[in-house]
Amino acid sequence: MSTTRTLRIAVALALMTLCGSALAAAEGDAVLTANSGPKLPFPLIERFENFGKEQGIPANKVHCVLKTSEGKLWIGTWNGLCLKEEAKFRRIGPEDGLTHKMVTSIAEDPKSGDLWIGTMRGLNRYSGGRITTYTQTSSGLPNNVVYAVSVIGDTVWAATAAGMGAFEPHSGKWQIYDHNNSVMHEPWCYAVKGGKDVIYFGVWGGGIIEHDPVKGSFKEYRDPDGDFHFDLVADDGPINDITSWLDWEDGVLWQCTYSGVSRYDGKGWRTWVQDKSPLVSNFTQFVWVHRGVAWIGADRGVSVTDGDYWANYLLGEKGEGLLEIHRPGQPVEKRTMTTGLPNCFVLGIYVDDQEAWFATSKGLGRAVFRDIKKNTDVAESK
Repeated sequence: MSTTRTLRIAVALALMTLCGSALAAAEGDAVLTANSGPKLPFPLIERFENFGKEQGIPANKVHCVLKTSEGKLWIGTWNGLCLKEEAKFRRIGPEDGLTHKMVTSIAEDPKSGDLWIGTMRGLNRYSGGRITTYTQTSSGLPNNVVYAVSVIGDTVWAATAAGMGAFEPHSGKWQIYDHNNSVMHEPWCYAVKGGKDVIYFGVWGGGIIEHDPVKGSFKEYRDPDGDFHFDLVADDGPINDITSWLDWEDGVLWQCTYSGVSRYDGKGWRTWVQDKSPLVSNFTQFVWVHRGVAWIGADRGVSVTDGDYWANYLLGEKGEGLLEIHRPGQPVEKRTMTTGLPNCFVLGIYVDDQEAWFATSKGLGRAVFRDIKKNTDVAESK
């Protein structure tokens, strides 16, 4: 056999091997990206589109954002409730019947489509273009300062500065839970979320309260370390007793605090803190969970994680968007994006399969995902 023929055969075999490897990679679950890392379990953000006063938002500070089942986008700001209408925003304020201009939280009743709006002076129901108000003096609301509202079944839950209020719209009856009739040792409630057959209360300085409304029982989850500044032992329980926000999905509870983040799957806890994990900051105030992935709003940006893989979105010194990708056992990938968050202090988040929205201290941001069907997870970069 000639040397030339031998070389041709060797080259052909090498090409066949490479093609076969590429095909296996394209069809396999552990698809490699352009950066030779395994595919992330969540989409990366391709670009941000930001909205501020120029588009009709009446205040820089946006506290919350929610897309309804009909696809309408609502935001709560320091100066009123707003409905996004194409590129503009229509404001609803006290002159329209809202109890206070500062909107802290929004929840949708999935059955009726009604909106429930928490403010710094009362709870509001927006139905058919009309507003019904509930205050401490006009109803059984525990306190006018409403930090969070959630519709669970036929009950509207309001986390207030003086306890948790449970309201049944059909009967008009309220039930109050505080330090007098539960294991809650103080009544300052920041968050409320529904789990499977239970309700979770996020309590300032009181950790997490699990309430079974059928049994009438309460269970307390507290930081075993008892230290408000440090997590002395990792993964031993809630990372801190100061709960700033909660979310629950498919049996997994996530807790935001001002000292890090916790996750509880019903069997054990995992905790993350800045510098000892990829968490962007210990000061976290919001978490939205979608398809097992937590989108965490902090004072330095956003962390996205399933607990193992992470993507952090930050802002540089000149306001440029920064992306950090953390994969287990691999170097951190750092990239500069063409666009960035409107502000690094993120107060609220909404995420679905198509997009993400961020309420910040300086406007509203929309995140456009890179098309994951193209089999890539590298964010657009300079």
